[in-house]
This record gives sequence, C-alpha cells and structure tokens, in this order.
Amino acid sequence: MSLNDLRLITCRTINQGIALEGGKTTKENVRAAAICAFDKDDFKKLGCLVGTPVKVTTDFGEVTVYSTISDEGPHPGIIFIPMGPWANQVVNPDSQSCGTPTYKGMKAQAEVAEGAKVLDALALIKTLKEA
Repeated sequence: MSLNDLRLITCRTINQGIALEGGKTTKENVRAAAICAFDKDDFKKLGCLVGTPVKVTTDFGEVTVYSTISDEGPHPGIIFIPMGPWANQVVNPDSQSCGTPTYKGMKAQAEVAEGAKVLDALALIKTLKEA
C-alpha cells in the first residue's frame, strides 16, 4: 500500500537529542531518527504495523525508515522524519542563500517496504560514497 500527496516536515526531537548523547552510530539513534511518523488515520490507510519499514520518496531522493504513529495530531497528509542522515536523503538541498536546506513542506510519497532493511547511519552514508 502507498500514500501519495503527503507533505514532509522535519526538525529535531527530544528523543533524538537523548539518543545522540550515546553517539550517532548507536542503535538508539536509529530508533530515534530513522523513523517516519504518520497521522493515525493515514497510518491505517498505509495498512502496516508500527515498526514496518516504509520507503519515503520526494523529488530529492528516497529513504527507508521505520513507520510509527505520531503522538501529535490530527494532521492528515503530513509525515515527519527527525533531522539527520535519513531525513537528509529526502529534503530539498536548496538553501535559498541562507545555508540551511529546506526542511519543511516537501511533497512526498510513502509506501510499505516490507522486507527492506533500514540502514544505520554509517551504512547509509557509505551508500552515498558509492553512488
């Protein structure tokens, strides 16, 4: 199943900050930042269980992350990935001359990626070097 016409936003989270205390390469960081949070009704439409890998695609790239249901809401049509290497794969790199990429409002699609692997930060970055 897939969802189209979504809007992606990203920012730092408290859980991410706590996980980063242990380091960027920890399993805790993957659990805190390699996620995509969905509105509860959108998540039902996606038809998967929490933790199922999903592929998020924008005009700027794609990334596989774990799915979860947002604690915030309702916010139909809006998905959230915490800032970090996973979000960086799909955000607009255009800084509009301010030095910071566009982190909010990208058009996105999400689809269940059952059987796909969510890469840790080092493995994800390594794929960029190979590309």
